[in-house]
Amino acid sequence: MGLGAYVLASGAGTALAQTSDADYSLHGKHGVQMAQAATHGGHGGEGGEGGEGGEGGEGGEAGESQALAGLSKEQAYLANISMIRGHLNVGNELYAAGKTNDALPHFLHPVEELYGELKEVMDEKKVPAFKSDLDKLSGMVKRKVPAQQVQEQTEVVLTRLTEATSVIPANTLSDPAFALPVVVGVLRTVTDEYTEAFEGDTIANPVEYQDSLGFARVANAMVELMTPALTTKDADAANQLREQMNTLLTTWPAVTPAKKAVRSASEVSALVSRIEFATARLR
Repeated sequence: MGLGAYVLASGAGTALAQTSDADYSLHGKHGVQMAQAATHGGHGGEGGEGGEGGEGGEGGEAGESQALAGLSKEQAYLANISMIRGHLNVGNELYAAGKTNDALPHFLHPVEELYGELKEVMDEKKVPAFKSDLDKLSGMVKRKVPAQQVQEQTEVVLTRLTEATSVIPANTLSDPAFALPVVVGVLRTVTDEYTEAFEGDTIANPVEYQDSLGFARVANAMVELMTPALTTKDADAANQLREQMNTLLTTWPAVTPAKKAVRSASEVSALVSRIEFATARLR
């Protein structure tokens, strides 16, 4: 997996969909999707290596916004793993474009804002800690090491994320009643992050814009993997869900935000609400 491609999580891990050999190039050994990266990056800030938030986190994106309220512990756990993948998604895209400073926050935030949210389930299910792997990755990005080295360490982290997901039973992961609320929780976080990117009508915080993009991508990857099963359940509702997700993704034409946004924060919020409504028929 090269840094000329971005990483999209399967969201529910490799167990969510049983991929054939022909699917391997799409989903890969970590349950990831590969797609051509956009050619432009955004702007990011500096931060301390691997964790001002430490192992306990800072509450972070989902914790502060309560976007995951109402989810079970396992659902919230999966949502937070998916959002770590979302950060790696945009971080790798920016790093591949040579925008190493802009990429850095997206390698720091998994520890600062999300890793601590995983700890309860990790402890209960005896998932090996992988904070040191995340710290090593962010440290490499801070030092601006060659892209190949970042690529190799990203593969290590993706392996850890897949292992962390595998503690949830496969039949649970593949159940729309379990997985679709995870999608909704991630999309609610998209709304929060996208809203925080604005000052007035202008996108003034590219990092939050990029966070929302990465999270929207992983939510979309989850829906794509579930689409065959959802279509069997209710073809019309599944088609509506896919159309609305495709519309949502046009909010981010590039990883670098333009000053004038494609959609306002309220428009994204309304679209996410429609997506949430569409999922209700499919659970």
